[in-house]
Amino acid sequence: MSTYKTTDYIIGIVYSLLGSITKPKYLKTKPTASTAKEYVVINSLPINANVMQKCYVNVNYHVKDITAGIPDSTKIEAGSVAVLAILKKVSTTVYLIDFEGQETIREEQLGEHYSNLRFSFKNINN
Repeated sequence: MSTYKTTDYIIGIVYSLLGSITKPKYLKTKPTASTAKEYVVINSLPINANVMQKCYVNVNYHVKDITAGIPDSTKIEAGSVAVLAILKKVSTTVYLIDFEGQETIREEQLGEHYSNLRFSFKNINN
């Protein structure tokens, strides 16, 4: 019998893999009460129900702007490199994580920019 995984399970794995990142890490969204100036949000798109389950996981590295509309590109780049360095080393017999792409996005309402790092996550059910 296969043991299908949920997106919550998958983002939990990515959260634990990123344990060495010292900035606050949140699942799905940043809590309203958080005042962190630099933080990570881990979320995913839907997962399928095949024997080889696949979903896309977004690891968003958020950084407060230097001034209104001006990103702190140095911190964004350092955070992106740290996330990539951790996740590209992952190798198991149960799941595969592949880097798919990256873009920097402005969050004008929050006064920050973030690096959206997208990974494909494949879980092998047996």
